[in-house]
Amino acid sequence: MRCVKLRARPGRGCGSGCRRRRRLCGARRSGVAWLAGAALALGSGVAPAAPAEELAVSAAASLRGVLGEIGQTFESAHPGVNVALSFGASNVLARQIEAGANADVFLAADEATVASLAAAGLVRPGTRVHIASNRLVVIRAEDLTPPLLAPDDLGRPGLRRIALAAAQVPAGKYAREWLVRRGLLEVVSGRLLDVDDVRATLAAVDSGSADAGIVYATDARVAKSARVAFAVPDDEQPRIAYVAAGIAGRPEAENRLADAFLRHLLTPESKATLRAAGFDPALTNGGASGAAP
Repeated sequence: MRCVKLRARPGRGCGSGCRRRRRLCGARRSGVAWLAGAALALGSGVAPAAPAEELAVSAAASLRGVLGEIGQTFESAHPGVNVALSFGASNVLARQIEAGANADVFLAADEATVASLAAAGLVRPGTRVHIASNRLVVIRAEDLTPPLLAPDDLGRPGLRRIALAAAQVPAGKYAREWLVRRGLLEVVSGRLLDVDDVRATLAAVDSGSADAGIVYATDARVAKSARVAFAVPDDEQPRIAYVAAGIAGRPEAENRLADAFLRHLLTPESKATLRAAGFDPALTNGGASGAAP
């Protein structure tokens, strides 16, 4: 298995033969590197270091950045462990896991996607934890005039394109739920620009490809040029829950690492990192954070 230090890479589905080749190739490279290091170390009288362990984490696109920070603190607390991060739309990552993609931990921007994997037997029992929540905001292009001030402004004739994550993506589902509640979905349907995920929504408004978009509050904080037009009113906010879980069928050593990472996500340090990035406290059915495995 290839060990990468906190590199963000798109996950890929892979057949069993491909996975075997990848593991064997990775093991061969790791073994050769370790043997070479061992020879050098023995020549210098220093004991060789063991090959690094890798923890593969697939996470919702909206966690990009903050999860890198949390991964670094985990690595600091677990010398010899590399956290390999893959980001994308939660539903796409889930399909990749179903197809056999390499993942020890999955973090989704909704509860339904993790529940679907659990129903397919792909989530280890007792490992699901709620780590954070979020809020929707409407963003606009920097030079949009007149600016958007209220939800009904999304229906005005002057808007060319409104970017949304695809309907199957959690951010896209949340946005459409809110537009339906406001009676605006049919009004704006002819102007919707569907994109891959919430970060692509932000990029569309940043680049001027769309006049407006609906994203999470945390994504708006990292905008290059887009501006927050207004926040979705509190009493209209959907329930946006971030859920993490350990993936079933992994080697026991990787399960232990995954459990340690899930516990790390619930530490005061990780919660403070999430708050600093703009995330709200975790939600469960009872309104409290989950318990780590």
